[in-house]
Order: sequence, then structure tokens, then C-alpha cells
Amino acid sequence: MAGYYEQSFFLSAPPAAFGDGLYGTANPALAGMIGSGTSFIWSSDGTDAASIQDWGVFSNFGGLSASYARLNRGALNVNAYHIGVSGGTRSASFGLAYQGFSGDATALGRYNRLVTGTVLRPSRYLSVGAIGNVGLETDDWEVVGEIGVRPFGTSRLTLFADAAVTDGEAVRDAPWSAGGALEIVDGVQVFARFFENESQTVGLRIDLGRTGVESSSGIDTNGDYTGQVSRVRVGEFQPSALYRAAASERQRIDLELTGPLPYRKSRLATFFGEGPPRYYEVLRTIRQAAESGTVRVITLNLSGVQLGTAKAWELRRALRTASDRGITVITYLENAGMTDYFLASAADVVVQDPRGTVMLPGYALSRTYLDGTLDKLGLEFDEWRFFEYKSAAETLSRTGFSEADSTQRAEYLEDVYATVVRGIATDRELSRDSLNALVDEKTILTALEAQTAGLVDSLGRWHDRDEFVDDLLDRGTRTVDRDDLDEVATATRAWSEPDKIAVVYGIGPTSMESGIEARTLHESIRKLKDRGDVAAVVFRVDSPGGDGMASDLVAQALKEVAAEKPVVVSQGQVAGSGGYWISAYADSILATPTTVTGSIGVIGGWLYADGWSEKTGQTYDVVQEGERADLFTGYQLPLIGTQIPARPLQEEERERVEDLFESFYSEFVALVAEGRDTTEAHIREVGEGRIYSGLDGQQIGLVDEIGGMLDAIDLARRAADVTATRVEIIEVNPASGFWNVGRFLPGPLRLLFQGSEEEEHLPPADAFIRTVLRHQPAPVVMIPPGLYPVK
Repeated sequence: MAGYYEQSFFLSAPPAAFGDGLYGTANPALAGMIGSGTSFIWSSDGTDAASIQDWGVFSNFGGLSASYARLNRGALNVNAYHIGVSGGTRSASFGLAYQGFSGDATALGRYNRLVTGTVLRPSRYLSVGAIGNVGLETDDWEVVGEIGVRPFGTSRLTLFADAAVTDGEAVRDAPWSAGGALEIVDGVQVFARFFENESQTVGLRIDLGRTGVESSSGIDTNGDYTGQVSRVRVGEFQPSALYRAAASERQRIDLELTGPLPYRKSRLATFFGEGPPRYYEVLRTIRQAAESGTVRVITLNLSGVQLGTAKAWELRRALRTASDRGITVITYLENAGMTDYFLASAADVVVQDPRGTVMLPGYALSRTYLDGTLDKLGLEFDEWRFFEYKSAAETLSRTGFSEADSTQRAEYLEDVYATVVRGIATDRELSRDSLNALVDEKTILTALEAQTAGLVDSLGRWHDRDEFVDDLLDRGTRTVDRDDLDEVATATRAWSEPDKIAVVYGIGPTSMESGIEARTLHESIRKLKDRGDVAAVVFRVDSPGGDGMASDLVAQALKEVAAEKPVVVSQGQVAGSGGYWISAYADSILATPTTVTGSIGVIGGWLYADGWSEKTGQTYDVVQEGERADLFTGYQLPLIGTQIPARPLQEEERERVEDLFESFYSEFVALVAEGRDTTEAHIREVGEGRIYSGLDGQQIGLVDEIGGMLDAIDLARRAADVTATRVEIIEVNPASGFWNVGRFLPGPLRLLFQGSEEEEHLPPADAFIRTVLRHQPAPVVMIPPGLYPVK
């Protein structure tokens, strides 16, 4: 059976140490560690470098390796086939392959064989591999050991060696090779390999991104040239200074932002790539473009975007960073509202459709009250409100704002308006007085008026952007896909698994099966505690709260993880009440200036029938064992399947409820005090259900820093002492369900089928009513409807 060195003469170096190792043909385990691709390799006969003597095609696709090679030895010809499978990580992989031969195989020692392989990369400094070749038609066997060392922990310098021991051969007599590879710049490497018989090869490898070339020359013991091996590669992107130089400031990223930019998508939508990108994908793309050195322009179509002020603030922050690094940011608008324009104004150039309008009415928080509606339906709501600012149940019990609710909303709105006006005025170089005048006096501006006022730079349409950008820059650009940009940004030659920052989402009401999906979410979080490859956790919270049990289940899981590794919470548009509960145990809490946070308190009530039968004709009867058993029975509402109790609570029952609520509140206060490392007295002082903006939350100690999701990721990375070049961001739960059938049903029936993706955007009043009905008479931890999101 032909030995390892004779069989793998196409190799530049030991497969575990350098290059792609023939995509798993030499060591099948390597296919599980490297990207997919195909190489065409050929050798010359030693006298004419342009001739082809032997040749082969070597491929790997997701750990499945295959190759075909044609060997020519004078009058003898051999066809070599390989098929292999492997699996593992960048730190450890195992592979198994079959290699078969036809033609004049036996004359050249080519016998069908089984090949096993292992590659271990425990750190960025070391790679070791082992190959086992077992003849299927002979009793021959062979074991190959290989090692690679990177003294600096990067591909700048790689030293390598290997040796092959065959059946009946002493280890001291085993053939071996040793050498090294020096990377001059990213993607340009020179290498040399010396064999125990004193022959050698020297070569040059050049990667050009998704393609690459390589050539090596053989030199015999007398120093004479013996042949050439050449290679052309096509496949996944490899880091390349030549690619960056060729593409420098010539690329453009186009982002079409439509809808609310969800944090999560259904699994079906994710599989088929439906719809606009998710929110983190947009943030990631903007950051990668800013850091690429190749992207010159970012254009954003904001015509269909529907964002709250928190997401808009974070996107602005990312765009301003890109602009500060020399990237030209261009935003396109059709009809823009206050928040849409707030986002657009961060751009270097704002373009609006000539028939569009800019509406700058300021901000208002309104609330719909259902007390009169319930009365007409024959329903009554007994509000259980024991804390001054916990006003969520006012929707069902009042006809207008209470003084406490009006006060907290006004103070929050003041910060929102100030943040937006300050941002627009600064980026558009307008005085705040002139901007306030546009809000109060003009309110609605045509595109031409907006241009005259300095809000818009040019009039145009998205489909004409190619010509507009070329004229603006006085040079052409090439559009790159965001997925391609991500592949370029994450390409690496590093050994071993990088440290990971896990991003986890807690989105929507705090419910067990819907919303944040607490039953599943807490398990996902707890698993991160024992994952050695996860260095830190970022928990993105955008939740108005809801069920206290669901909130506590997730909070306790986060507490367990925080005991082992850094945990940073990033609060989105709202993280109040139960949304704050699930945030409390983080090492650090970040919020945007316009985040709704706090609302530490509990609320509840009792919705019951009071004239329902007379108004609807529906009747009810019950038999019971237990004095209060009838409390949890009542009228079954048609269509939506909700049960309404038939009677109010008696005085002693209500007194019991008040005791339970005070106990629940005390537990909430104690939990927050423990998580924030402060006193319960302080939390009671800032509690009572009061909401705060992110700015005010920072002032009273409920928020540590003002920042967004990317800031939270950076903070978590630094807290875990992980370098920016050795980190991978993984999203733990970016998919929310297989398929949301509720979107195809009429309104009342839709309530029965809404999944977490749709519940993320459920109207606040609907979410509150649903939560109260599900949990009465238990207390709920939820902020007042109408506070999120601010459009």
C-alpha cells in the first residue's frame, strides 16, 4: 500500500497545520473545521512547468469531502476516488473516509483503504492531527502524526512537522517532514517543507478572498528542480490584504428597512429568508461596514420602517459611528414621521421623494379607557391598585388619567422629545429654536419645504440611487450583499474556537408559553452557565412585563449565569415591571435615553359580569363543593374563549388579595435590591410602580449606562477580558416559532393563535387585557398600556 507521502504528494504541508489539507482528502477530520470549497490541483513533469502530469479536483461541503485525482506514471494510469464525512468544531474534529482506486492501481501500490482522522486545536497556538490508513485488500496499515505550532498565536508564522509509521517499521525509521509558513501580509504566505530524505519543496500561496492560487516547486537532494504543483481554489472567503486593497472604499451596502425590524423571526421565515432583516442583523451590518475598510457608502431606504424611538436611537448611534469613520451615509424617505426623521437625520445626506412629506408633530401619549364600554357590555372591573404609580389597570377602571399616571407620562415624554430634538438639531446643524418652530408652526412640510428648511438635502427616489451615489462621490461603487459582508468580516485562519458572547432575547410580555416564552427561555439561559465556550451573556429585554412567575423563572436563571460569567442587559423600548424583574440580576444594565424602565410594582383586578346576562341573553349556573369554588367559574365569552367570573369578590376575599399583593411587592422589591446591590428602602422609594426614562433611570440607579445593544456586547466582551479579534457573537434564540398562522385569521380568532413573533408587536392594551384575564385574581407585573412604543 502506497504510503502517506507518496499518496499525498499534492500537499504543501501537514494538513492539520497549513492550508486546507486537500479539503479533507489527506486527513478527513479537517473537512469539519474548514469552510466549503473546491480546488483544482495539477503537477508538472519536472521539465516543463506548464505541462500537466497528475491532476485532481478536491472539494468539501459542510464536512462532506470528495475528490477525484488522475495519476500518470509513464504507461501506467490510476484513478483515485475519495468520499469522507467529518464533524466537530474549530477546536476538535473527527473524520472517516473511503478511498478507492482503479486503472493500474495495484502496480503503483494503490489499494482501496479506509482512512480515519482527528484534528485537535486546543488553543490558537497548537494544532495536532492523527491519520490512520488501513488497507482493505491487504494487511497494511499506517499511522501518521502531525503537529503545527504558531508562536504568536496567529497565522503570521506557522511551524509544522509530521511523520508516518507503517506496519512492520520501527518508529526511528519512519519518514518525516518539517517546515514552516510565513505570512507576509494577510493572504500572502511563503512556505517551505523539508523531508528526511533531504528533498524539499518551497512555494507561495495567495488568497484573494473567495479565490486563491498556490504554487510550489520540488527540489531533490542534489538541489535540482523536480516538478511543480499548482493550485486554484474557489470557496468560502479567506482573509486577504489584496482583496481589501482592490475593494478599498469601492463597495456600497444597500439596506431596505421595512416594518418594525423584529428581533426574532419564525423558523419558516428564517429558513426561506423572508422579509426584511432582523434588528441585530442591521446593527451588525452597519458595524461591519464601518470596520471593513472596503465599504464607502451605506444607503438606507426608510420608506416603510416602523420603529420606536429606542431602536431609532441605537441605529442612529451606529450610523454616526460609521460616518465618523469616513463612510458616507445616505437615507431615503417617502413620507416621514417624527421618529422616522429622527433616524434619517443621522445620515450625511437625506434624500426624500419629491411628492413626500415630513410630519413633525412632536410626541403625545394617549390612552383608551374601557370603563364605559364594559358598562355597556354588562361587565365590571374592580381595580386592585395599592401602589401610587402602578396605573396599568386604569384602562379598565377609569375614563381618564389619574394624576400620578399623567405626571409620570409627562416626565417621560419630556425626555423623549428632548432626545429627539437634540439629535436632529445637532446632526442637521439647526438651532433648537428653529426646529421647535417647525414642530409648533409648520408641523407638516412638503418635500420642497423640508429641503428649504434644511431637513432634506436632495429630492429623489430609491430606484435612482445608483446614479445619485455615483454623482455624489464622482466615482462608481459596487453593491455588496449584507450576508457577503458578514462572511468577509468573520473570515479567519485562527485555530481553536473563539470565545463567544451569547445574545439572548426576552421579547414581548413575560408569559410562560408566548411572549418571552419563559418556560423555554429559562432553560436556554441556564445552559449557558455550563458552556465553557461562552465567555459572557448579553440579554436584550424589550418587555412590558406580565406574569410574575414567568418573570421570576427567567430572572433566577439569569442569576445563576451571572454567578459564573458576566451578564449585561440591554433594555430596548420598554423594560418595565416584569421587564425590569428579568433585568435585575445583570452585572450591568444599559438602556437608551427613551427606554421605559422601572415600574417596580404589581397590579391586578377582577373583571366580572354585572348585567352581562341581561344585555346578551347568556345565562349561567353552577354546582359547587367549597365555599368559594364558584369564584373561578362564570360566563364563557363566544369566539375568543375567555371566561368572565359571575360575581365580585366579597370583602374578606378582597382583603386577602391585598395581603397577597403586598407580599408579592415585597418580594419584587427585595429581588431588585439584591440584584442592584442597594437597599430595599431605596427601591421602595423609587418604586410604587413609577416608570422612568432611561436617562432618569440612570440617575436613580436602576440603569448603569446609556447605550444600545452594540454597547452591551462591547461591555460584555471587556468584562470577560476577550479581545475584539477573538470573539464570536452567537444569538441563542433568534427564531420564535415554526409558523404564525394567526396573521391569516380575523381579529377575534387571531388572539387564539398569536405566537411570540406577533405578540412582540401586540397592541399594549390588548396585551394587558389578555394578561389580566389569564391570571386574575393573581397579581401581574406589567406597565401601563400606551407607553410603548413611542412612534
